[in-house]
Amino acid sequence: MLNVVLLLLGMLSPISGEAGLTPMTASTMTSPVVHAELKLNTMPEQAPAEPEAVTLNGISLTDRTGDVMDKLGEPLKVTKEPLLGSTEYHYPDMTIGFYEDLTDYVRVHPSASTVQVNGQDIAMTTDALLSSLGEPYFRGEDGVSYVWEYEALKIFMDMDTGELHAVDLFVDYRQ
Repeated sequence: MLNVVLLLLGMLSPISGEAGLTPMTASTMTSPVVHAELKLNTMPEQAPAEPEAVTLNGISLTDRTGDVMDKLGEPLKVTKEPLLGSTEYHYPDMTIGFYEDLTDYVRVHPSASTVQVNGQDIAMTTDALLSSLGEPYFRGEDGVSYVWEYEALKIFMDMDTGELHAVDLFVDYRQ
C-alpha cells in the first residue's frame, strides 16, 4: 500500500505547481553525449568444439542433392517415394533421403565396416559405436539416440542381443 501512495505522490508532484519547474521545450533540450566502443574478435579463446553440423560419413543435413553428388559421386540407384515426395539415393552401404533437394536423413547399413561420425572413424559394431559416442541421450526399444541441437543420430539395434541394424542421422523435430 505504501508503494502505491509513494508512486502516486511521485506522479502528481510536477503538477502541484512547485516553483522552479520549467516546461521542457526544444530550446532547453541538449543532445546527450554517447561514448561507444566496438570490439572485434571478442570470442573466448577456447570456444567449445561443437561441429557446425553433425555429419555421418561426411554428409550433413544441410547438404543439398548436388553437394552429396559432389562428395560421393553418382548413386548406384535412385528411388522415389510418391506419397511422401521424397527421393532416396542408394550408395554402397549407405542410403540418403532427400526432401525438396535437402538431405532429410542419412542411413549407414550394417554391411559397412566403418562409419564416420563428425570426422571420427568408428568400427561398425555396437560396442565400438557406444564406447566412441559415450552416454546416449535416449534409450528406446529399438536402439539408442544422441542429440545435437536439432539433429539426432540413432543406432538402431536389437536391445536384447546387441545386433546392429543401422545408424541414422536425421532432423530431431521435437526440439
